[in-house]
Amino acid sequence: MDGFAASVCMGMTVDRRRIWPIVGIMSGFHVGMLLTGYLVGASLPESLAAVYPWAAALLLAGVGIGMIREAWQPEEEPCVRQGTQVRSIAALSLATSIDAMTVGVAFAVMEVPALRAGGLVALVMGSLSTFGAAFGSRVGRSRRRAARTAGGVILCLLGLKLLLNALKIT
Repeated sequence: MDGFAASVCMGMTVDRRRIWPIVGIMSGFHVGMLLTGYLVGASLPESLAAVYPWAAALLLAGVGIGMIREAWQPEEEPCVRQGTQVRSIAALSLATSIDAMTVGVAFAVMEVPALRAGGLVALVMGSLSTFGAAFGSRVGRSRRRAARTAGGVILCLLGLKLLLNALKIT
């Protein structure tokens, strides 16, 4: 669901015809992290579980603050250049897919078939990110500045939620 939320936020920054990089990168990171976790097996889950919330929260907050800053740039400047957009999508994809690595580790321990799990993750994440990015694009088109600001705030709040969970405050 965090990948879906990130897809909505990124969809707010692009035209509906340009959502496919979001879908491809989001899905690719989720499948890649799942399979990486599967390969790592049971040797890493405790250390990864301790680091994940902090790394993901920092990435989400950084990208969220960047989105808020870009939302308030003058309109004659493009708010999201192609290179920046791909880096932002990759950063969000990484932040929202780190937990897929821990799932991959669990799947390895439970002896779940890796290719079946990876295919299912690709299908689900592809569907969620397609819907999320398309929805975000539709909402973002009518109120671009407000949508980008809201998207940035949502990403910062997701990061805060991860930190609060890590600190066992929620």
